[in-house]
Amino acid sequence: MAISEERPVLIEVFTYRVGHHSTSDDSTKYRPASEIEWWRQARDPVAKFRKWIERNGWWNAVAESELRNSLRQQLLHTIQVAESVEKPPLGDIFSDVYDVPPSNFREQEQWVKETVKNHPKEYPANIFV
Repeated sequence: MAISEERPVLIEVFTYRVGHHSTSDDSTKYRPASEIEWWRQARDPVAKFRKWIERNGWWNAVAESELRNSLRQQLLHTIQVAESVEKPPLGDIFSDVYDVPPSNFREQEQWVKETVKNHPKEYPANIFV
């Protein structure tokens, strides 16, 4: 359908999580490493999908390399553009979401203002303009 009709297709996959929940998690403490490796080797849907599209001639290492290089260049350019744009005042993070900010926002804003005031060399002078 994606190729014959030239339209996107959503593929929903339920799978096994082979990675840890976070950097502080060691999932081998509650499941055997052999189980994780078995899923990684034999059942990984991303690897299976990749092999399938490669077998059908829709993807290959050259195409991947070209895409990665192109995306890397686009990303670097986007970062350069973003870094050159003047940043909005820090106070905007406390005022542009809610019509009436919750009390904890006011407390957090005061804490940030005090931090900026107490460390003037660490922050631009116009940070709360």
